[in-house]
Amino acid sequence: MSMDDKVDLDHMGAVMSLPPAPVVLVGVGDKEKNIITVGMFNVFSVRPPIIGIAVTTSRHSYKLLEENEEFTINIPGKELMDKVILCGEKSGADTDKFKLAGLTAVKGKRTKAPRIAECLINIEVKKTQSFEVGDHTWYLGEIKHTDIVEKYDRSQALLYWDGEYWTAAAKPLKVLRPDCGLRRLHEGAEDPNAGGALAEDG
Repeated sequence: MSMDDKVDLDHMGAVMSLPPAPVVLVGVGDKEKNIITVGMFNVFSVRPPIIGIAVTTSRHSYKLLEENEEFTINIPGKELMDKVILCGEKSGADTDKFKLAGLTAVKGKRTKAPRIAECLINIEVKKTQSFEVGDHTWYLGEIKHTDIVEKYDRSQALLYWDGEYWTAAAKPLKVLRPDCGLRRLHEGAEDPNAGGALAEDG
């Protein structure tokens, strides 16, 4: 491939051409519980473990995220796709999305934010900072507790971008660190923090 094989693309087209990324269900609120479908999610630090989500200020959950110091990030499997879409289309301002979607709210072990029982992974987060970037507000927080299904298969997690839902069903092309992350957990390793991110030492 060379530059001669490529064409110009506008800025929005560039954003929409990015590969699909994880879509997550965010649980927020103690007395008033709500679910947000979020497609803007990222890992910001490994040590300490900081992850973040971004929402627009027009969303009802923006108010709840501003009012609460804790939230959960829940990773849905492909069988929850219709519920993920529903939670993204409906507003929690006048709808109990847990009831409407038939999802189960479970109080966190280390936080008061609701976990979603039907999801593959439940990550409890304590908010550390927030900041505006363009039309979104990012909420970053430190992981306080995580629950994961015993035989977690990351290929079943939902991905989303530009109106399309995917799964990461393809096998890895190359495994850079066989001893990292989930492989160590599945094999009963004593140190779940060993291993690391791609090119972390580079």
